[in-house]
Amino acid sequence: MASLTKSKTIFAFTSPRTIEKIIPEIELLGNHFSGKIWKANAQLQSDYFEVLFRSEFYEGETYPNNPALAARDRITRAPKALGFVDLETNIAITKPGLALLGGKRVDEVITRQLLKFQLPSPNHTQSTLIDFAVKPYLELLRLTSELDGISRTEIAIFFLQLTNFKKYDKVKKMILRFREQSKQNKINRKAFVEAQFNAQIKIIYADEIHAGITSTRQSEDNSLEKFIATKRSNMRDYADAFIRYMRATQLVTFNVQSNRLKISEFRQSDVDYILLSIKPEPEIFSDKEAFRAYLFDENQPVLLVDDRKLLGQKLKIHGISAAELVNESIEQLKDRIDLMEFLLSGEQIEEAERALKDFGRIAELEAVFEQISNREIPDAPLYLEWNVWRAMVMLNDAIRVEGHFKRDLDGMPLNSAPGNRPDIECNYEDFNLIVEVTLSSGRKQFEMEGEPVA
Repeated sequence: MASLTKSKTIFAFTSPRTIEKIIPEIELLGNHFSGKIWKANAQLQSDYFEVLFRSEFYEGETYPNNPALAARDRITRAPKALGFVDLETNIAITKPGLALLGGKRVDEVITRQLLKFQLPSPNHTQSTLIDFAVKPYLELLRLTSELDGISRTEIAIFFLQLTNFKKYDKVKKMILRFREQSKQNKINRKAFVEAQFNAQIKIIYADEIHAGITSTRQSEDNSLEKFIATKRSNMRDYADAFIRYMRATQLVTFNVQSNRLKISEFRQSDVDYILLSIKPEPEIFSDKEAFRAYLFDENQPVLLVDDRKLLGQKLKIHGISAAELVNESIEQLKDRIDLMEFLLSGEQIEEAERALKDFGRIAELEAVFEQISNREIPDAPLYLEWNVWRAMVMLNDAIRVEGHFKRDLDGMPLNSAPGNRPDIECNYEDFNLIVEVTLSSGRKQFEMEGEPVA
C-alpha cells in the first residue's frame, strides 16, 4: 500500500517500460512462485529476480545490488496496480492476468484494467495535502478525444496536474491557451515551452520551493535550478509512459506530423462509448475485498465490444448482414472483427509501401529522423525502426522489405521487433539483408545487438 501524500501530480507506470513486457514477467512469476508468499519476503523476491535476470527476454547485463528491490519494482507497480497479479496472501495470477497471458484480444484486456485504475484506491491511499479523485487513463482518453489529440509536452506540463476529475475543464483550458500562445512563439518555440514548463513546476511545487525543500533523490545538488530540471525530466518520463500504455489499448495512435496522441479513426465509436458510459468519479468500496473483486473482474468495465447490437452494427458497415450473425456468440462476433482488422492491417502496410515509393516524401522521413535525434518522439527506438523501414522501402530496389515491429490499426508502429528476430529483413535478387537499428552505442550497443537472430 502506497500513500499519495508525497505526490503533487498524477503518475504513470515507468516499470515495466511497456505494458507488453508485463506478459512474460508475470508468466514467470506464476510458473515459478504461484502459491508462495510475496509480502515481506525478500528472499523470494530475490529468487524471482534471479529467474527473471536469466530469462531470454530480460534486457540488461548488470545484476542489481538489491535484487529484491528490483523485483518489487517489476511486480508491485503496474502488474499489481492494474490487477494482473494478486500478492495479498499467496502469489496468484488473476483472471485479467490469465486473459493477458492467453494472448487473445490483449488490447481489450489492457483497456479494461487501465480504465479501472484510479487515485485514490486501497492500493494508493488518499493524500493529506491534495484531494485526489481521478481515473487518469479515462481522463487522458477524454482530453485526447475532445482536443483532437494531445502532445507529450501537453501531457507533461498540464495533464499531470489533473489530480481531481473536477479540474478537467481547467486543465483543458490551460492546454488550449498554451496552444494559442505557442502559435505566437514559433520562432523560439523551444524557449517558450521550457519557460512554460518551469513556470508550472514552480506553481505545482510552490510549498516545497518556499520552504527551501529542493533536494532530490537523484542528486546532492539542492539548487532550485537542479530541482526544476529533475521535476521536468520526471514529468516527461511520466508523459512518455502514459503514451506507451495508452497505445497498448489500440484506442489511440500517434501522429508524427502533429506529434500528438490521437484517437484511432477505427476506434472512435469505442472511445465515445467509454466516455459516455464510465463515470469520471472514482469508485467507492466498502472494504478491500470489494475493491479486489472489482479489480480482478475480467469483464469490467463494459465496453462497446460487449454489446451484441453495436457489434452487429460494426459488422454491417463491412457488408455482413444481420441474418449471418443471428446464431453467433459475442466471442464469435469479436473473432469476425479481429479478422477484418487483421486484413485491414495488411492493406494499410501495402498502401504505405506504395506511397513510400514516391521519392518526393523524403523530406517527411528526414523530419522524423530529426525528431528522433532531438528526442521529441515518445519511444524513439521504436520510431527509428519504423523510419528506417520506410527509408529502405523508399529506395525501391528490393523484392521485399519487411519490418518486424508491430503496427496499430492506423499503420503506426506499436511495439519493437520481438527478441531473436531482426528489426528489418530485405530480400534482393542475389542476396538477403538483415537490418538492426539502435540508438545505443558502445558496450550497451554490443550487448543489445550482438545476439544472433533466427
